[in-house]
Amino acid sequence: MTSRITGLDHVIIAVADLEKAAATFRALGFTLASRGEHAEWGTANYCVMFEDDYLEILAAIGEGGPADRLRAHLAAKGEGLMGLVWGTEDAQADCARLGLDAPGDLSRTIEGEMARFKAGILPPETTPGIASFLCQHLTPEKLRQPGWTTHANGALGMVSVTALMAEPLELMPAWDRLIGPAAATATDETVTVHTRHGLVFLCRPDDLGQMHPEAEDEDFPPAPALAALTLRIKSAETAAGALKAAGIAYDRDRQGKVVIYPEDACGVLIELQE
Repeated sequence: MTSRITGLDHVIIAVADLEKAAATFRALGFTLASRGEHAEWGTANYCVMFEDDYLEILAAIGEGGPADRLRAHLAAKGEGLMGLVWGTEDAQADCARLGLDAPGDLSRTIEGEMARFKAGILPPETTPGIASFLCQHLTPEKLRQPGWTTHANGALGMVSVTALMAEPLELMPAWDRLIGPAAATATDETVTVHTRHGLVFLCRPDDLGQMHPEAEDEDFPPAPALAALTLRIKSAETAAGALKAAGIAYDRDRQGKVVIYPEDACGVLIELQE
């Protein structure tokens, strides 16, 4: 059966205090959508919306399997990138293709209206070492309200996510099964997964500094772990200006990327590149 996955839909950033995290991301120059709650899952979120993807800042506020998993993640690895969510044109078909149970219904209130999704939690062997979810948007028009995709730092969308893995090459067949044939390619010991929208890099911990030199002195959780998020921006000068105005520490690397360190971004190493 043909994959109906369209690529990276959004990434999940696990946080302990949702309102504190929202203030952090606003200070970084991001516009946040209104707060949402998933009654079925016991979680609540704020989202950073772009035109074609988004970041989900997620906290546990009640009872439910997803809320319990989020609390367990925070206890084991602390705040930061927790999971990847795959957009799909047909969640039912992708679940059938992967031999999974049918997707469930999920909803959240946005500006007084109900946004609806078909969502499925993928088993660990689907993307080994990384929590993954399927998401089919049934009401996509409700997700992006006027002004929500305009950000003071000029962010436009996701480019890539970097994950630490002990043996990246061994994971290639699993990713090909999820995305499609030859989605995963290898360069030396690093794997690049072409997801159809956005890239996922799988690298050994010792090789992280080659991909993100500014990360060499950072203390990341042991592999497997999601480590870095790269976003596309309009202008490095605009991004740097927004961070400077907010008093947020940042660096510029040799390629001109603006780098925000995990201690200033709820445990996420964020790169902003033109």
